[in-house]
Parts: sequence; structure tokens; C-alpha cells
Amino acid sequence: MTISSSSVLDARARICERCCSYQHKKTRRRKSEPPFASSSSSSSTTTKVAAAAVVVASSSTQRNDENERTTSTTTKTHSNRRAFLVSSTSLFSLCVAAIARYPLPSSKIAAHAATITIQNEEEVRKNLRQVLESKIQKTKCPAVLRVAFHDAGTFNKASNDGGMNGSVLYELGRPESFGLKRGLNPIKEVYEEMKVRGFGDDTGGVSLADCIACAGAYAIELTGGPKFLESIPLGRRDASSADPENRMPVETLRGKEMREHFQNLYGLSSQEMIALSGAHTIGQKGFGDPYTFDNEYFVTLKKDPWNLPNLTKDELEMNEHIGLLSDRYLAEDEENKKWINKYAEDAGAFNKDFVEAYIKLTTLGV
Repeated sequence: MTISSSSVLDARARICERCCSYQHKKTRRRKSEPPFASSSSSSSTTTKVAAAAVVVASSSTQRNDENERTTSTTTKTHSNRRAFLVSSTSLFSLCVAAIARYPLPSSKIAAHAATITIQNEEEVRKNLRQVLESKIQKTKCPAVLRVAFHDAGTFNKASNDGGMNGSVLYELGRPESFGLKRGLNPIKEVYEEMKVRGFGDDTGGVSLADCIACAGAYAIELTGGPKFLESIPLGRRDASSADPENRMPVETLRGKEMREHFQNLYGLSSQEMIALSGAHTIGQKGFGDPYTFDNEYFVTLKKDPWNLPNLTKDELEMNEHIGLLSDRYLAEDEENKKWINKYAEDAGAFNKDFVEAYIKLTTLGV
């Protein structure tokens, strides 16, 4: 159940989004029950087993009592020991038989929580890079990266479900998913081509979720960012339905609220949240060149163009189109501001921290 990867990341087994909470409740309920109390018939069987054990023990004791009256004191001691062993062995045998027929409640997790074992990983990765290079265009990179964030953004650490599982395929009708098809379509083409080549998840290859995670990493590389495609873990299993709603952060969250959302729902630190927010540097959001991955996002946030003094009406109106509301709110929080200033001054630190945070985000719940 370990994700196949060339990196040293530790990935956890993901839990089925449809049955996790129910399974937990079921397991807690059973802990308070006797070992065989899963049904009335099981309880009845336990009583019969115990009764049979008593009969055997009683019968063995009576036979040994008769032997004791006709033997010496030494023989009597050995007979008592034999009687105890016979009774204990009979009781043990009966209990083993009962357990075999009525097993203890299982803590088994959902079947699809197990990850895919990648066969011939080197060849899979070689072909995946080839397909990504042929299917992902530079002008589609912002949309492709957005798909990766939306698919991973449904994770909930409390229930340990959601996350990077390809469920975005079933969530396109949601308001926050508007425009995702632009990025998802080329990723689906990558997945289909990998299956044609014999490297789909049904043959020990990549899943759609793997393709989404890797396409996002390749989009960073193609726009001039760090190269870490080969460090993305593989082996995710795809969901067969949509993840729960209302888990994606909304763009009206203030700086502190956004930080708490990432901490409470995803288990990510403020540093990781700020590093991931730097992905907004590509796309039509006004943070420098739309197809260049750099630290211009943080440089802009540090300048705070929405509150500069002595701006003309036209300049103010133009600056209103820079970024989302959540972008301009980030620096309101002092903890966030610390990392914004750091990345504005150190592009290398941003690249390094972004890679680590991206890999962590795309393996949450896996």
C-alpha cells in the first residue's frame, strides 16, 4: 500500500470518502460489544460454546475424581494436572472453532483506499513525460495547474477523505469549477494516451489522479519553474463519484481565515499555504507575465497596489483587476506577511518551498 515514488515522501493510505465516517462509527460501536456480539445469533452461539465448555470441564473433573480415590497421593496430583489440561484443551478447541465461524469485527478500510502498485515505474515515467510534452501546451498551463489544486482541494483531514483522486471529473457543475474543462481536457487526453500505450491504471500504470498531479508539476516546469515531475509519487486510485462539497476555499476569505482553512481542513502550515498561493503568478491575474512561473506574485503583494497613495482614478480601477480578493487579503495577517516578504526577496526559497508543498498537497489522503 506504499505509493511508488522516487522521492522520500511518506504517503498515507486514503480512506473512502463515502464510507469513512460510517466505518468509524461502526468500529467505535463494536468496541463496546462482547467479541461475538455482532448479532443475536452470534450471542446465542457464544452462550452455547461456553455451556459446552463447562460440560466438558465438569465431565473431565468427575472422571479424574474417580481415579483419585483409587490411586496414591502422587498419582492423585498427576491426575489433577491431567484433568486441568484436558479441560483447558477442550475449552480452547471449542473457542477456536467458534472464532473461525464467527470472526471478530474487522477494522478493514474501503477497498479503493489501497494504492496501485506501479509496474516497471521507470518505463511508465518515461512514457508519461513524453505524453505530457505532446499534449500540454504552454498556453494551457494555468488552467492545468488549476485543475490540480481543485482536485486536491477537497481533502479533509478530520475524515481523511477526498483529495487528489480524480473526483474533479464529477464536480464540473459546481460554481467553483467553472472553466475547469479547459485544463481537464488535455489531462484526460494524457490519461487516454497512457492507456493506449499500455500504462493505464488497469495494467499497473497511472490513474487519472496521477495524470492530474503530474500535469500540474509539468505545467510549472513548462512555464520556467522548478523541474520536479519525476518526484511526484504515483499509485493513486480514482474515485467513482464526486467528493463532498464546500471544501474549497472561497475567494472572499480574509488572510487569517485562509490560513486557518488550510490548517484545519488540509493540515498545511501558513508557510505551505503561502508557497502554494504563489501558483497565481501564472494565469491572467495581473501578476507579471501570465506564462512565466516566478515570484512576481509576492513582489506584487508586497507592493500592495490596491492601497497605494496618490493614484489616479484609472490607475485605481486598473489595480482592482489584479488578483482575487483573497490575494489582496493575504498580507493582512502578520503570519502570512512574513512569508510573503520572504518569497518576494528570495525566488529560490519560493521554488524550493513550493515544490515541497505541492507534493504534500497532492498526496494528502493517499
